[in-house]
Amino acid sequence: MKLRLAAVALALALAGCTSEPLRGVQTLFKPSEGAAALSAGLKQYDDGDYPAASKSFNAALGQELTSDERTNAFKHLAFIHCASGRTGPCRDEFRKALAFDPQLELSASEAGHPVWGPVFRSVKAEGQMLQVGLKLYDDGNYGESAKNLQGAIERGLPAKDLATAHKTLAFIHCSAGRSSACREEFRQALAADPSLELAPAEAGNPVWGPAFRAAKADGQMLQIGLKQYDDGEYAASARSLHGAIERGLPPKDLASAHKTLAFIHCSSGRRTACRDEFRKALAADPSLELAPAEAGNPTWGPLFRSLKAGR
Repeated sequence: MKLRLAAVALALALAGCTSEPLRGVQTLFKPSEGAAALSAGLKQYDDGDYPAASKSFNAALGQELTSDERTNAFKHLAFIHCASGRTGPCRDEFRKALAFDPQLELSASEAGHPVWGPVFRSVKAEGQMLQVGLKLYDDGNYGESAKNLQGAIERGLPAKDLATAHKTLAFIHCSAGRSSACREEFRQALAADPSLELAPAEAGNPVWGPAFRAAKADGQMLQIGLKQYDDGEYAASARSLHGAIERGLPPKDLASAHKTLAFIHCSSGRRTACRDEFRKALAADPSLELAPAEAGNPTWGPLFRSLKAGR
């Protein structure tokens, strides 16, 4: 009798009740917006149709998904990239999957795969090393924290995590009175994430707060100089770029500043000064290459290629 009454009550509720609590319960069982695209992608993946599966997974990720579904989509995109020899994108997709589910583990058959199994374990270790480093920092064990943070950086991290690692290293250096190293780590953090800001409690620290603001100003001065160059304000751009260089910049930014100064000098017919700035740019970043539009310039393109070739 009790079971029959319960069944009747449930049927009435599902059929006719429109109360807010019931809507909430019904929502729990409603498929997510991107569930159909995800399901299609998983079938296409199982059928070996990887291009179609990639399209479906990306379509699903552009819609509303649960965290588990999003993790699954990123994971399978990683499999596809790894299977196609695209290790970099494979790592990136695994990082995205782990960002949604830090506890993610592959199944036994997935983990044993000779291509993506080692990549997944490597990416998982990156995040674990970063988290260990942050925990050691919170515990006041700065020496071990720095080792783990540096290790995580060397293994590779996505931009936001990279900024966090460099920022925490900056705190460690500043706390130990190593002002130059502190500022350099802040520069590296801002190079990874130019929008980085300190939390109020961090920004108020009397040691590293001013160092961060100074490093932030360095980058802003560089961006101002580059914007002035794009606007054709070459004299103002040169002043801003020189100011940014004098304040200090990380290697990639330093190369960008010297490269732009070379363009300014070359455009004004100052070939010797142009050549000197290109040399400084290549000293800061030996891997520097010009963009296609830059390399095609008849004034500085040949000069840069000559210097790059060591002539």
